[in-house]
Amino acid sequence: GVTYEEEIEKQVSDYIKTLNESEETKRKLVQEVHEDLKKKILTDTNYDPSKKEYVEKTVNYYKSFISMKLKENNNSNDNKILEKENEKKHEQKIIKENKTEIKKDKEKIMENKDEKNVDKNIDKINKSLNTEIKEEENNINEKKEEIKEENNQINNQENKEIKKELNNETKEKELNWRDLMKDDNNFDQKIPFNFQEISYKLKKAAEFPDKLNPFYTISAIFDCTKFFKEISSALSMGFSDITEKCGIMRQRFSEYPEATDIQNLLQTEMDLNLHKLNGDNNKKYGHGNDNYKNYNSACRTFLRLLWFFEYLTDVFESILKDDGNGALKTILSDSYDKVLAPHHTFFVRKAVGIALTFSSAGDVAKNVNIIF
Repeated sequence: GVTYEEEIEKQVSDYIKTLNESEETKRKLVQEVHEDLKKKILTDTNYDPSKKEYVEKTVNYYKSFISMKLKENNNSNDNKILEKENEKKHEQKIIKENKTEIKKDKEKIMENKDEKNVDKNIDKINKSLNTEIKEEENNINEKKEEIKEENNQINNQENKEIKKELNNETKEKELNWRDLMKDDNNFDQKIPFNFQEISYKLKKAAEFPDKLNPFYTISAIFDCTKFFKEISSALSMGFSDITEKCGIMRQRFSEYPEATDIQNLLQTEMDLNLHKLNGDNNKKYGHGNDNYKNYNSACRTFLRLLWFFEYLTDVFESILKDDGNGALKTILSDSYDKVLAPHHTFFVRKAVGIALTFSSAGDVAKNVNIIF
């Protein structure tokens, strides 16, 4: 099938054909787009793989890019023309000065009554000057042709290098977000909590909020559970179901290879009427003895991950507002009562309460300095 890069090239090439420019200018624009596209792809190693979003955004970028290049090329051509005009004016100035000298000589000769010889000398000088001007114009035109040929050779060589590098880039991008989701090393509780790493992943996930990248979103939530492990093993156990839900999301994406992002996966489940299944109510919805009898839907799972993330947001906001002397246990408990408790059953609330009671979380300043 057509790659995203080829689709972008096609749309941009079609756009260039509509421009009111010479064929040579259009060819140069295509070549410059090739070069910039190569650089753009090489630096954008984790772009969202959604064709529609990426192609539309990139094509719009190159329309602006082409306008800028046309302006630059026009300015460059104007400068070259201006330079040649200045040279020509300088030559004309010299000719004018020579004519002035000739006129003075003629006047002197006229004074000596040798007008005939003066006219001959003037004609001879004028012919000589005209010949020199014509030769200079020919030299200028030859230089322009040489520059044009050199540019064509350079562009042809750059096109070959661009195609080679684009092929290499395509191979490098084989390791995409789906491969990262499958790698258990990216979901290992033994790796310490790293706030900077989580911030990076969340920023990457936020680049396309309508098409959330599965790896950056789920792995960021998974890494957040390590925050509780750093504070207390009791808290880590209390939120162990979050790591399990991250595992469910990984499993769902392995089962739906056509899913391109989180929203796409959730919509697929709703289309299949699987979004309400939680593993216990499957028989109620007609899936007691089929392949979905133990199915936990990504819709319900991701909703609960979002509750957890909302809880973390409240915790971190409270930590930032604290003067460093408050009890972290109090912040965790207050945020739980505010955000998660309304979604939990009586028994779950009691279990979390016990975990918070027996946690070893100290004051805010001590824990924040260790973790962050």
